[in-house]
Amino acid sequence: MGAMALLWLALSATANDRVDLATFVRDAVAGNSAVLAAESSLHAHVERRAGAARSYDNPELSIQTEEIGAFGGSHHNERRFVVGVAKQFDLHGKRQARVTVAEAQQLVAQAELDTLREATAGELLNALARWRTAAARARLLEAQQEAMADFESLAKRLRDAGDISHMEADLATLALAETRMRRAAAETERSVATEAVRRVTFHDDMVNWPTLDFDFPPLVQTPRETISELPVVRAAMLRARAASAVVGEQNRNRRPNPTLSLGVGREAGVGLAELGVSVPLPVLDRGAHAVSAANADATAAARDSDDVARRALVRFEASAQRYRIARHAWQQWLSDGVDSLGDQEMLARRSWEAGELDPRDYLAHVESIAELRMQALDLRHAAWEAWFEWLLASGRWEDWLGMRGKIGGNEHGSQ
Repeated sequence: MGAMALLWLALSATANDRVDLATFVRDAVAGNSAVLAAESSLHAHVERRAGAARSYDNPELSIQTEEIGAFGGSHHNERRFVVGVAKQFDLHGKRQARVTVAEAQQLVAQAELDTLREATAGELLNALARWRTAAARARLLEAQQEAMADFESLAKRLRDAGDISHMEADLATLALAETRMRRAAAETERSVATEAVRRVTFHDDMVNWPTLDFDFPPLVQTPRETISELPVVRAAMLRARAASAVVGEQNRNRRPNPTLSLGVGREAGVGLAELGVSVPLPVLDRGAHAVSAANADATAAARDSDDVARRALVRFEASAQRYRIARHAWQQWLSDGVDSLGDQEMLARRSWEAGELDPRDYLAHVESIAELRMQALDLRHAAWEAWFEWLLASGRWEDWLGMRGKIGGNEHGSQ
């Protein structure tokens, strides 16, 4: 197998891929069990918000009857019968406070769902990168094993002809054994990488898994302010807002609501009407501890929001730097390293066949070339990971895949 053909086999994906990357990721995210659970949680919050909007205090119906003098021995008992209705009135905006809290929690649930979708997509993209790299490494070592087997066969013939020593022929046998062990390790690595992909997606047919043979684009200008629109940052900010809403709710809960009661009936054959007002006395429980706890929770949520925002900004800036480095190194390899590596392999092969290199020197050349090819795979993998990390850190992964609005309508992402 020629040098360029071998390198192409190692660095390119199979030609049988039929599922494009965007469709693959979209289907995996939409069908992921954790995402579906988060969607159900969001639906629950939607229902709670609707319930909070209708959380009026229900009126109470009371029926009272009493017979005066029933145990006094009198034959002229008086009967009293009253039907009444009591209703508590919200004079302090408690229902609206509950609605505000429910709305905030619904927004938190939406942001957490978007965060989970993003994390699932990132996990899948990185798993695909590991799988593609592991598969290419396994194919490269398979081809190297075939080359070492040919080398061992030729070395044995040269040994039998007396052209090389037994020790030199044994080097070929040892090189073949080492290549076999490295191939076994690579196959194990490919199996682990395959498992990582299958944990996220329902696509079991590896032949149909998408390629990652895209060109690494230059970074687009992304304002730092867009970091505040990332789902993880929005979720933290909204949790702080929800905690503040709970403080307002607890403050309103400290204020007692009056209850108005109306009743009509008869007593001793005479009609009667009753009107009453009752107000709870906040003497034993003033609700101060609940307010204090809510304030502490709000402070913690605000501090957590600041920390998440700072970490997101650092991640965004660091991911851009790593991607620029990895992209530049990969472009240099494509422009300089590929052709020169192929020439070195061809030259070493010809020199060995012509007897200009002994087996030890030839093996050294072959191992050096194989190591460079492995490093090229690692370099491409590093570029993939750096690109995916920047897409997630900048909130542009859906734009890059053309998926915005297609897996749940994330309307808060950066533009």
